[in-house]
Amino acid sequence: MRHVLLAAIVAMLLTGCASLPSGSQVVSGRVGGHEQPIDDPYVRIIPVGPGRDWDPKTIVTAFRTASASFDGPNGEHQVARRYLACGGCWQPGVASIVYDHLDLLPMQLNGAQVSVTVEGTQLGRIGSDGQYLADARRFKQTFRLRRDAQKQWRITDLPQELLLSRDDVNRAFRTLNLYFFAPDAQVLVPNPVFIPMVSRPWLSVQLVKQLLGGPTTWLSGAAVRTGFPDGTRLRRLDISGGLATVDLSRQAGTGDLRNMSIQLMWTLRQLSEVDQLKLEIDGKPVQVPGLNGIVQSAGDWAGFDPDGTGDPPPAYVRTDEGRLARLDNYGEHVLSPKLRVAHPAISYDGREVAALNDAGDTVTVTDLTSGATRVVLAATLKGGRFSTPSWDWRGNVWAVESNAGGSRLWEIEGGTTTVAVDGWTLAPYTVKALRISRDGNRAAAIVQVGGVSQVQLGRVDRAPSGGLQAEGFIAISSELQSAIDLAWRNADHLAVVGVTQGNPSPLLYDVPVSGAAIQPMVGPGGDINAIAAYPGAPLLVTQHVSNAKPQDNVCRLSDSYGEWKCFGGTSAPAYPG
Repeated sequence: MRHVLLAAIVAMLLTGCASLPSGSQVVSGRVGGHEQPIDDPYVRIIPVGPGRDWDPKTIVTAFRTASASFDGPNGEHQVARRYLACGGCWQPGVASIVYDHLDLLPMQLNGAQVSVTVEGTQLGRIGSDGQYLADARRFKQTFRLRRDAQKQWRITDLPQELLLSRDDVNRAFRTLNLYFFAPDAQVLVPNPVFIPMVSRPWLSVQLVKQLLGGPTTWLSGAAVRTGFPDGTRLRRLDISGGLATVDLSRQAGTGDLRNMSIQLMWTLRQLSEVDQLKLEIDGKPVQVPGLNGIVQSAGDWAGFDPDGTGDPPPAYVRTDEGRLARLDNYGEHVLSPKLRVAHPAISYDGREVAALNDAGDTVTVTDLTSGATRVVLAATLKGGRFSTPSWDWRGNVWAVESNAGGSRLWEIEGGTTTVAVDGWTLAPYTVKALRISRDGNRAAAIVQVGGVSQVQLGRVDRAPSGGLQAEGFIAISSELQSAIDLAWRNADHLAVVGVTQGNPSPLLYDVPVSGAAIQPMVGPGGDINAIAAYPGAPLLVTQHVSNAKPQDNVCRLSDSYGEWKCFGGTSAPAYPG
């Protein structure tokens, strides 16, 4: 019954704009993916070629539908090319405009040529390297057609990018991570990309090829490094019985065997059929130093988990008297009766807290064991206020200072030395929140752009000379109309308090940093104004309750069924980070 319903939906989509004759089929299969569970069923549209005597509008509509299917052994859109006068003149790759709505404008005649223009609302773009960029705007694309020798309309001129709806993207692509190293090679940094789902073997090969090709343009530069030497190619990839045998070209012989293995293992282990790795170079198995045997397991490199290892840490809150307290199942326990904090951030080792004063114009780093103040950072902008500080795993504190005219980013190195980040590309904007990722190489921010509070993702570049830049910020969601607070849920997902079109009240959303579709989460009710998250730990939010005695409560998600437990008179929830 489900397949019949899906077929009916697809038929309606195909006939809605231009009376397109039916004929496309819907089939079910299994795929791999990241945001999508790896083995969930998927729906694939099998496209149909052009019919006899179809008019130009129908040809364009049917071509767009067919181009949303990466059919052919290498995803070369075999059926879609049958709509073109010159199939080889169109080489879109994965570059795509992702739209929310599309209309056909009236045809324009120019002698023997006809122009058909489509106009729509763009959500974002997928680049040629698989990187998604949210970019909401109106757009137009024009297709030109002529009759061929058989008097049939064929497209002679068209955009090089694919035109895909969000549903097309969800159906045709899978988002997977490429893994690279932070500059010190001590932690992995995920680089999500969109890869077309042509076939399961094709998906695994493309995943390795893109890893060898390096990070996407957005994450390139000094932000990450790779263990693969330039020019390294994939000679062969075999997956059988859980073992992936990766044969690399001879250029890999000069690379770091350990780092190459770690990157390959973490990238391929996203596929459920891979749990072991054997590395070959130019057809010969290689032994990675420090391992017993040539077959590697995921456990060999577990220590490089971008989310860290070990049990989830304790949670922290601010009491209604302004004290820092640790939160457990029975309530809060004040850590230091003398320490007053606002918007606290706890170091990953749990030994220090960076917090604001009540006015929000000073950041103070305090040793939780001794109570000693390590450093005080005062605002330098006129009327400047800090958002909640954030720690990376190296023990650095990051704090963004904003006023109505712009912002400034500060790093407190090792929690002791204050450094202004000169290469801060968000300087012209007010920044409402900033959270550094655990790896310290990416920053998620809420940026005021016009009347919209956008969720943006940027990279942190550390030059060999010691220079520091936070740049390359890109919007990752057009679905969120306004964001209020955010936290890193894990290495590649954010938890965001925000507002979407049609939902004026702030709700909780899971937001993939890849740009894949956001997902709503069940909240505790009431007005939510702050959030904290940690890999493997329950979400924490601040709920404001308006009644006879208004107050803030920190609420904790106690299980996977959406049950929340709230603790009265607490606010500013925090996990280490």
